[in-house]
Amino acid sequence: MHNDDDEARVSLAKDGLPADGVAGAYAVERADGEGPLDAFVSGAAYAALALLGAVFGVVGSFAQDWTVGSVPVAAIVLVALVFAMARLSGLGMGGRLGAAIPAVAWGVVVFVMSVRRTEGDLVVPGSTAGYLFIIGGMVAAVAGIMMVPPARPPGDWLLGRAGRARG
Repeated sequence: MHNDDDEARVSLAKDGLPADGVAGAYAVERADGEGPLDAFVSGAAYAALALLGAVFGVVGSFAQDWTVGSVPVAAIVLVALVFAMARLSGLGMGGRLGAAIPAVAWGVVVFVMSVRRTEGDLVVPGSTAGYLFIIGGMVAAVAGIMMVPPARPPGDWLLGRAGRARG
């Protein structure tokens, strides 16, 4: 009889359930193993990445026009940094959503900074450096997102649980 109790406890532990049958306040978990605290931390991390992308868009919009001679060196460096920001944030978060969040925030801010206001003010001008910063940055952001491996296997979004191997 003692052996059956041990086997039941082992099977409960494998399933992620408490062995004593009592669920504590921290034992509430979703089916994928993520609890409320994990969801909050993930949301805060995505918000921080969006803030990073927005701040990088503002700083880059004001700094993109620096040149050495006629070469827009700052715009070239900023395009490389947009790629690095998207790729590294995606790798850090473990999926393409982590790469897309700061890239989209960066794109929205740069778009707003490139629109002429009613007073005639414009932060990102229609110059070689401005176009390189906007278009090159968008291409770099998409490339950075696409170079991040997906969080789930390809096709899993379509097949869902039916496509997973049962074991």
